[in-house]
Amino acid sequence: MCALGSYARRELCPGSDIDVLLLHERRAGTALTEALWYPLWDAGFVLGHATRTVKEAVALADRDLDALTALLDARPVAGDASLVTDVVRRVRDLAPRRRRRLIEQLADAASRRVGRPGPISEMLEPDLKDGAGGLRDVQALRWAGFALGPPGGVDELVARGFLRPGDPALLDEVNALLLDVRVALHRVTGRARDLLALQEQDAVAAAVGAASADALVRDLARAARDVAWVAADAWDRLRAAEQGPVGRVVRADRALAPDVVLRDGRVAVAADPPIDAGLALRVAVAAVTEDVPIDRRTLERLTATAPPEEPWPADQRDAFLTVLRAGARAVPVFEALDHVGVLGRLLPEWDHVRSLPQRNAYHRFTVDRHLLEAVAQAAALLDGDPDGNDGFDAVVARECEQPSVLLLAALLHDMAKGYDGDHATNGAATARVVATRLGQSERVAGTLAWLVEDHLSLAETATRRDLTDPAVVARVAARAQDRERLRLLYLLTIADSRATGPAAWNASKAALVRELYVRADAALRGTADTGEDERRAELDTLLGRDAAARFLDELPPSYAHAFAPGDIVHHVELFAHDEPVVEWTPLDDGALRCTIVDTDRPGLLATAAAALTLAGLDIRDAHAFTRRDGRALEVFTGTDRFTRLEDERGREVATRRLLDALAGASELGDELAAAVERYRRGAPTELTVVVDLDSSARATVVEVHGRDEIGLLARLARVIAGEGFDVDVAKVATMGERVVDVFYVREHDGTKPVNRERLDRLRDAIVARTT
Repeated sequence: MCALGSYARRELCPGSDIDVLLLHERRAGTALTEALWYPLWDAGFVLGHATRTVKEAVALADRDLDALTALLDARPVAGDASLVTDVVRRVRDLAPRRRRRLIEQLADAASRRVGRPGPISEMLEPDLKDGAGGLRDVQALRWAGFALGPPGGVDELVARGFLRPGDPALLDEVNALLLDVRVALHRVTGRARDLLALQEQDAVAAAVGAASADALVRDLARAARDVAWVAADAWDRLRAAEQGPVGRVVRADRALAPDVVLRDGRVAVAADPPIDAGLALRVAVAAVTEDVPIDRRTLERLTATAPPEEPWPADQRDAFLTVLRAGARAVPVFEALDHVGVLGRLLPEWDHVRSLPQRNAYHRFTVDRHLLEAVAQAAALLDGDPDGNDGFDAVVARECEQPSVLLLAALLHDMAKGYDGDHATNGAATARVVATRLGQSERVAGTLAWLVEDHLSLAETATRRDLTDPAVVARVAARAQDRERLRLLYLLTIADSRATGPAAWNASKAALVRELYVRADAALRGTADTGEDERRAELDTLLGRDAAARFLDELPPSYAHAFAPGDIVHHVELFAHDEPVVEWTPLDDGALRCTIVDTDRPGLLATAAAALTLAGLDIRDAHAFTRRDGRALEVFTGTDRFTRLEDERGREVATRRLLDALAGASELGDELAAAVERYRRGAPTELTVVVDLDSSARATVVEVHGRDEIGLLARLARVIAGEGFDVDVAKVATMGERVVDVFYVREHDGTKPVNRERLDRLRDAIVARTT
């Protein structure tokens, strides 16, 4: 009997599988194998088991990479040890004969780990085993050593020049740290887990004696960054060695810049030049231009780089901006410079954000990698569509007059995270310091500081405010001051959101941000509203001028801004019905719209929202309008949370339930409360309520911040109705596990509430009745 995997390496964690192989000279009977396996199953072990002859085991190893690498680590645990010794000897003899295939497959797997699940050093929820820089990277290097011949392992990689003499000790140290954390994770969760999830990090940190979860994640990041760097360099060298005679031809150095050459497919410094910031930046420019890595020995020499003189010489500033403009190609170059401390010499503020966690599920990356991703996204916007099929965003980017300011803003926008106070406000001061250090003009420094301070404003306004309200658009335009600054802010918003993760950017949010940009840009150009005249002319054509005027006169002014002419014509048809109307419309982005026409009354929005929530609609936006005759129009947009509404039958069931609720035939409060408890994670959400009297001329804006929970919109709407207010517009902005529900509230007579005492009571009631 031999042990395989972590059992063979003596690296078992509490939740690890017990991998064993029963080796035999002739086929073992079922009774024998069951006698061996059943006691382990009965004891609760997760058993990975197989029964083979030595010949069968070696044949499988020749066909299958996992089988081969498993047997490289095998050790005897019971029975005839000579069988295990024999199979290990044969497999280790086999590995050099399959050298090229083995190294290629191991190197490809390592490359895939960089893409998914991603580097441990950059992920907020790192994968300890399969993340780049994790346990599998350490193991794979050892296996690659056996492909080179005896004695194999990492020592053989050192002997052949693929690893440096100090690398084995580093790998052992990081391996021990990763195992300690993995053991603690299994104990904390009671399960076999490799993903260090946000909700487990505090407990795991305490279990391993770390000062805090953030300290643990940063320690892991530093250690894994070293492993990932060593592994990437080793795989590059191993692959080059396997290219055959062509790959081993020694070519003459090709000059790329003063004292910088291309040598064996890597950027290197020539001879023995003075080490300074100018050389480091020339190396970086060469690496992004040639799209090749920097030689490891060159990087080690660059550790002596001193900070540039201030302000930076023009050639060094231009070189730095050239690297930023390379976009995605700049990411590995900056990471290489960061690994040896050069990036911190060029940009001292970088040391603060290196491997800095962001303690929410909204972000995917640590702060440093997020900033590099934002630069890459900004550069991609500036590049436009390579096929020439430019969309709206590419057209805006092509009109950008200060692309370098956009790239710097992308690099700096979150640089003040982790300090006390607002990171955007603090970051503006940092951006001004960096701009001055780089030798930028006062005008550029001012624009850069404004972009960093306001980098969240466009997305927050688009998702939390009623874009049909002229006051909202006017405030954005006034803040931007000119079209170029607004253009830069729009592009930065896209780059930042895309770099954050899928929760931060989708078709719906993109459309809202685009709409706000278009409206604000029109205001800066001096037009009241982009396309407004055309919209009204189209509506007059469809309905007739007098009919259109009469219909719009019956509704609040904001109604005409909220819908396209075709929607308004359809609403005219819906209002022609005397009975309540419920209509479903699938939208192009996969969302659903539910339109309701009924007699207005207190609590109508709350009742409709509750019924739709229980039907499975995850509401992200709601508009409510009341005509002078007392008939109300409510329009909800959301996603089909449980795929209950994807077909007509499901929507018919939801419609009947909604009509019953609107007619008072069913009370949904208890059912909604039960659903909240069923889907709630942890304690009830703690809400923060902000009352804003300034953002709108027609209504008071009430923002409610808290953890996302099912039915929150309906519960909040019920409280608002109970306090004697009407909701004109409701918007839901979700950021990972956090949500901001925004309500435009008015008095029953349509006026804007301004009584501070009543609004304070509303705020207190929301907190008291929904938590």
